Amino acid sequence: MKDMAQTERQIFILLLLSENKRGYTINDIHSSLEKWDVIVDKKTIMRDIDSLSGICFISEEERNHKTYYTADKFRLSDITFTSPELISLAFMMELLKPYQYMTMGRTSNELIHKLLDNTTNLNREFIKHFTGLVTINTNDYISDTLNPEVEEKLHDSIQNKKKARIIYRSFGSDEDTIRVIHPYELSINDGALCVVGFCELRNDIRDFRVSRIRAITLLEDIFQIPEDYYNNNSRKKFIHLSGNVIEQIIISFDKKTSKYIIEYESELADEIVQTEDGITFIRNTAVTDELIRWILQFGQGAKVLNPSHLKDKIKHELESSLNKYI
Repeated sequence: MKDMAQTERQIFILLLLSENKRGYTINDIHSSLEKWDVIVDKKTIMRDIDSLSGICFISEEERNHKTYYTADKFRLSDITFTSPELISLAFMMELLKPYQYMTMGRTSNELIHKLLDNTTNLNREFIKHFTGLVTINTNDYISDTLNPEVEEKLHDSIQNKKKARIIYRSFGSDEDTIRVIHPYELSINDGALCVVGFCELRNDIRDFRVSRIRAITLLEDIFQIPEDYYNNNSRKKFIHLSGNVIEQIIISFDKKTSKYIIEYESELADEIVQTEDGITFIRNTAVTDELIRWILQFGQGAKVLNPSHLKDKIKHELESSLNKYI
C-alpha cells in the first residue's frame, strides 16, 4: 500500500475529476486510488472533495440515482517567466526533438507550447530568438517508428499492473515470439523507447524495445512488482544487456585510455581507483557479449584482471580476430 499524503491524494482526485466531463462517482474515485495501491475509505474521499470544494469549483450531478463529481480544467493565463526560465524552456524544446516519434515526446513538446501560448508576446519572441542558439548532439538517439496504440496499452498495463501478451520480434533470431510480460516501467536506451518487465517465457526481467512489439493484448491477470526491483535493477545491466550471474569485473586501463574512461565512461563504474599506470575500473555486473565488445574497443589500453573466464573470452576474441588477417 502506498503511503500517499493527504495533499498528494487530493491533487490526484482533483486531476481525476478534471479529466472527464462525464464525471466520477465516489466508487469510481475509490477504485482509481486502489489501482495505485492507495487504500482509503469512501468517507475520507468525501472529506477530500469537501475540502477541495473550498478552493476550486467542483460540481455535482445526479444521474441514474448516482452522484457524479467533476472539476473545471486548470486554466493558464498571463504566465510570466524570467530569462533563465525562458532559456530553460528553449533548452527543453531542443532536448525533446529526438523524441518526437514517441507519444510522450510529442505530448511534452505540446505542453511546452501550451505554456508559451499563455505567456506574453515578448516572452514568445525571446524563445524564437533563443531557439537554435543551443545545439545538442543527437548521434546516440534512434528514430524508431512506434505504434501509438502499443504505447497507450503499455501505459495502461504499467499503471494498472496488468499482464500483457505481446508478439515480439527478437533482435538475435529475427523471429516473432509470443510472450506474456509484466511491464514494470518504460525506459529510454540510447534514444530507443523500451519497456522493462518480467518475461514469463524467459523467467527473467528483460528489456523489450517498443518498436519491435508487433501486437499487444492486455490480460485480466494482475502482477506485483518485486519490492527490491527499483533498488537492484539499475546496476544489474552494464549498458543495455543484463544477465543472471553478477560478478565483480576488474579492468586495468593505461594512462592514455584512463583519460577517456574518466571523461566519458566513469558512470559505468561502481568504483575507479587511481594507479601509477592509469586506473583500475571496478563494476559488479554480468559478463555479457555487450561487456566484451566494450572492453575490446580499447585494444591494448585495457587489461582484464578479474574474473578469469572473462580474460579467457577476451583472449579468444582477439585470437579469432587476428586469424582473420593471417
